[in-house]
Amino acid sequence: MLSIRGWLTRLKNHEAPVTQWEAQRREEAARLLGNAEESGDWIALTTHYNGFIREVAVRALRDQPSPEALAALIDRLNDWVPQIRELAAESLNHYLSPSYVQALLFVLEPLMALASRQRADHGPTLMAVRKVLQTAEIHDDVYANFLARQSSPARYLFTLLLEKDVDTQTLLRDSLAHRELTVRLAAVAACQGLPAAQALPLLREALFRPGAKVRVCVMRALLPLLENPQPVLRTALLDDSRSIRTLALWLAPKHDIDARAILAERLTQGLPTAKRDWLGVLGLAAELDVELEHRWLTAAARSNYPSVRQATMTHLGEGQSVELLSALDDLSSTVFLAAVAQLNKHSWASVKTGLDAKLDKDWHELSEKRRHALMRLRPQWQQVAYLLARLTAEPAAQTLWAKRVDLWCEEQYQIVDPVTSRAERGKLIEQLRDLTSKGLISSANFARVSD
Repeated sequence: MLSIRGWLTRLKNHEAPVTQWEAQRREEAARLLGNAEESGDWIALTTHYNGFIREVAVRALRDQPSPEALAALIDRLNDWVPQIRELAAESLNHYLSPSYVQALLFVLEPLMALASRQRADHGPTLMAVRKVLQTAEIHDDVYANFLARQSSPARYLFTLLLEKDVDTQTLLRDSLAHRELTVRLAAVAACQGLPAAQALPLLREALFRPGAKVRVCVMRALLPLLENPQPVLRTALLDDSRSIRTLALWLAPKHDIDARAILAERLTQGLPTAKRDWLGVLGLAAELDVELEHRWLTAAARSNYPSVRQATMTHLGEGQSVELLSALDDLSSTVFLAAVAQLNKHSWASVKTGLDAKLDKDWHELSEKRRHALMRLRPQWQQVAYLLARLTAEPAAQTLWAKRVDLWCEEQYQIVDPVTSRAERGKLIEQLRDLTSKGLISSANFARVSD
């Protein structure tokens, strides 16, 4: 700090002739450095466009150690001025001690960004930081930070701890339950390098934790270690995760397991109560193309779990249109859309009556999104047929329905409707022509559908 004060004094007393631009630069530098010297806030100046100001700021930070100062020094390791890079690296050496563990953990993300640049001159600094964080006396601090981390810092600390940790079992058990997905995947890979006796309990425990992507990797690692993988595969066939079931279905023939027999056996038992059990049965039945009994479908369609009701929709065929139409009243958007998608596969004749009743009853209460989805279930000419029927039936709301008809005409580009007969289309066009003559719909819009 004394050297900075001395420099400021010399700068103010400097009397050599300078240009106006140089004088402005000198005055700016003196003002900024003077303010920083008074306030002690040097971090902001480490990114100033003036290299000299950055250099002075880096020198000042060397005498003010803090996590924030360390982050600023790491940023200056990429400075375009060589002297500043060297000064930042020299200043950073003061932090390479176990006593600064919290500061080093604070700057893990900037360190990861530094490592991603893959510059050779950063290698010694990164290795020195790694060595400090692997010191035995700060292991507990590093481990606690690892458990709370995410993204690249979590992966970095996992690798760092795995290299030196004496209690590998505990580290891998905690890592398999870590909040960071990539850490869990790395832990599965690390388990594969352990003796079978150590890996088995870890993988068995991890197999039942949430996260299908990790569970598939766990299952792939676990099966070769088992003397008899059949029990695991039998359970996996009725898993709620599609990824797990797919893997089990692929492996089942290799281990003399009949997936259809597993499903048939489960269907002889009582109805599921848990969501996971429901999703397992419904999923396996869909993948094996097995038709479920009516009592199963009815119970599933009335489940308290939206995901179960949604999965049920794909099992409802032409004979269950009533259940599908009932699902259109479901408060869950995913269930509603699944029912619409399934109804779209049914014939128009089987859907028309129920759909008309639904629209008649709930048209004004439906959201625009749901109303649009239901109208899309109708063949194109049947859409305007419904609107015209409502216009005729409700003369008091003629303006409202005429506006809907006009909008329908405007939205048409090329009508493809194999359901509506030519005669019926002709009658609908005549009705539209009449509305056009009365000025209720645009003649330009009418021309889009009358040609």
